[in-house]
Amino acid sequence: MKEAGYVYILTNPSFKEDWVKIGKTSLSVEQRVKQLDTTAVPLPFEIYATMKTSKFNEAEKLIHDFISTFTNLRIREKREFFNIKPEKALEILKRVAKVIDDAEVDEVFKRVVIGDMTPKSSQMQYESRDETNSWILPANQKFFDVDGCLAKYGKVYWTQNNKLQKGDTVYLYSSSPDSCIKYKLLVENHNVKYNAEFDKELEFYVDGNDFEVAKTHNRFAILTLISTSRSNKMSLVHLMENGLNFAPRGGINLSNQKSSKLLQYIEDNF
Repeated sequence: MKEAGYVYILTNPSFKEDWVKIGKTSLSVEQRVKQLDTTAVPLPFEIYATMKTSKFNEAEKLIHDFISTFTNLRIREKREFFNIKPEKALEILKRVAKVIDDAEVDEVFKRVVIGDMTPKSSQMQYESRDETNSWILPANQKFFDVDGCLAKYGKVYWTQNNKLQKGDTVYLYSSSPDSCIKYKLLVENHNVKYNAEFDKELEFYVDGNDFEVAKTHNRFAILTLISTSRSNKMSLVHLMENGLNFAPRGGINLSNQKSSKLLQYIEDNF
């Protein structure tokens, strides 16, 4: 059986808001993003959505043909860049996925709304530990106004899939167009169940449906603001130069040997 690959939709903070790259890869999409991070582009690409399928070559061609046949949105002939909003590109990708028997669509952008809302947390085990950890967590201002929430309340309720525990440090990464770490927070509490106190955050959700999804989550962490960074050294470009592999799309535990250089850089420059 043919090995599965991916069709991807990528955005880039340095591009126009309605420009995307739609391509394919037999590698992981994260590896492909790393390959594309060259001097030809000012900022790294960010993963918007992917389709995993053994028919990734055919799927990519179908998507390109669909766009080219019914529109004139290809930016340059025979290039993978399109003048189309990422949400529209996703609609096309999902239509193509319906006619491919083994297609699995991952709407990656939804995982950086406010926490990781993938429905796996109920299966997680939360062991206790003595030491505290440091984390990078991603937030997407297009879906949740984390700036407004922290300005008003000084804390945020975080849907918890990572093994956050009380006393941990969180560096909050704000995705495109900010593309930088903006906040340092303390985990005030963890493994908290939903309660009506959380409802005050509704005003900060761009789409109320996302808030309803968040409420069904079985674990929350309460993150309290420690400080705000205005250093350009917290930008995605600088973070990638100092050990970050790609734009965060889920929690990253920095308290291990592999991430020690990155953690030291953040602590020194935040």
